[in-house]
Amino acid sequence: MTAESDDQEVLRAQKLLEALIKAHGLTKKALDERLGKGPGYTSQVLTGRMELKLRHILEILRALELAPGLFFRALFLESENAQQAPPLMERFLQSLSSIGAFGVKAADPPQLPPIDAEELDRRIRFAIREALAERGSPPED
Repeated sequence: MTAESDDQEVLRAQKLLEALIKAHGLTKKALDERLGKGPGYTSQVLTGRMELKLRHILEILRALELAPGLFFRALFLESENAQQAPPLMERFLQSLSSIGAFGVKAADPPQLPPIDAEELDRRIRFAIREALAERGSPPED
């Protein structure tokens, strides 16, 4: 991996964080307050004026009440190096196993049957209605 590709990954993470903040209906100023940080903190993190660190990502995700695993899955869902991902991940897991980082390998999740377009649409609408209900917004049909 080159420094340029690292910069592209950081930019993707910043853009995803920014999209999540907007999706939660927050301004950067409101997030600064929620984080208990000074004015401009979120802006500095998202624009690269402050080096993006894992700590920053976790703070923002905690403030948005989002699980880090979801963020990173979304971030790397469409990897440009999709062809290389499985072998790299396998080598990574073998490395962890060789140092005893974890015991028994977890079983692969069961394969789920495909969902037709109508069922997918129904599930999405249901999820949106639930999310709006949790926020106290009336569902729109």
